[in-house]
Amino acid sequence: MEKTGKPKYDTHRIYYWDDAELVGSHKLPQLAPQRLLPHDVVSFSERGKVKDPSTHWLDFFVDDARFECCWNELERGIVCDSTDERDMWRSVDRYIPQLMRFEGIIGTDYSMFPEMLPDQRNWNCARNRVFAYRMQRHGIPCIPVASWCCEEDWEWCFDGLPEESSIAVSTNGCCRRPETRRLFRRGIDELVRRKSPWAVIVCGRPISELEGCGARLVFYPSFSQRIKERIDGR
Repeated sequence: MEKTGKPKYDTHRIYYWDDAELVGSHKLPQLAPQRLLPHDVVSFSERGKVKDPSTHWLDFFVDDARFECCWNELERGIVCDSTDERDMWRSVDRYIPQLMRFEGIIGTDYSMFPEMLPDQRNWNCARNRVFAYRMQRHGIPCIPVASWCCEEDWEWCFDGLPEESSIAVSTNGCCRRPETRRLFRRGIDELVRRKSPWAVIVCGRPISELEGCGARLVFYPSFSQRIKERIDGR
């Protein structure tokens, strides 16, 4: 979209990453380091059941469809008459006030599947960066998420992640087959080599392949694990 200074609807959400430093071959927003350890984590799907959000962290390790609303309405622009491009959009913030109530959040994890076209995987990675950038710009403590589905993603999937920061990953879908567990470990090795994370926050079941990876690992149960624990505890 050409920045003409004329009022217009930002159909492509370009203003989500306004003023971001864009890095790497695919120009992903650079995120600020966050040396934080989440606790009492609930998923975006559970947010309405939390009595005191200020004592919980929120994550997005659920099906993409459950949090797509955040991308579509993160900041819904409406036209105004200002000729100053920075004042051209007034935000109708629907979800940001909800997210601000939590002590912190772990960023989105839009899916990256081998069946996708490479550009689809890249776009979902870009959305993860943009979402975390937007949260940080609003002053919300946000731990960014690293994800990949094959080695060719490593050419760009770590771009924009901060160095010496907490970075979150998920073992969801990585535990069923030995080859996927090994790929996950190789990706963690690459993450550690490139970003030297202060801590790797792991949502999901521990897997033996992560032993000796050289990173500080902090595990917490996934949404599905918590549901199973509640059912088993009845």
